Amino acid sequence: MTTTTPGMSEDSSIWVLIGLACLGTASWRLLGVVIGDRIPKDSIWSEWINAVAYAMVAGVMMLIVVFPTGVMASSALSWRLVALAVALVLMMVTRSFMASVIGSVLSFVVMSYVFA
Repeated sequence: MTTTTPGMSEDSSIWVLIGLACLGTASWRLLGVVIGDRIPKDSIWSEWINAVAYAMVAGVMMLIVVFPTGVMASSALSWRLVALAVALVLMMVTRSFMASVIGSVLSFVVMSYVFA
C-alpha cells in the first residue's frame, strides 16, 4: 500500500523525490566547491574526506559484487569475488586502472566459459 500526499498522484510524488535527491546531491557538491579550496591538502580534514570517499566507492563495489542485478545475478558469487581479487591484485602490482579492469573482465569471462 502506498501513501501519497493529498492532491498528489503517485507519479508526481516520484518526481518530487527525484527533485529532492538532486537538490541534496547538488547542495553537497556546491559546498565542496565553496570550501574545497580552503582545506589544506595535507590536513586531517582532507584525509578524512578522502577516506569517506574511498569507503563509499568500496561499499558500492561490494554491493554490486554481492547483490548484483540483471545478467550478473545469474553468475556465481565465487566468480565475481575472484574477478574482484584479480582486479585488486592487478591494481596493486601494475598501478594501472585499465590493466585491472581488463584483467578482471577477462578472468570473469574465462570462468564463465570454463565452469559453465
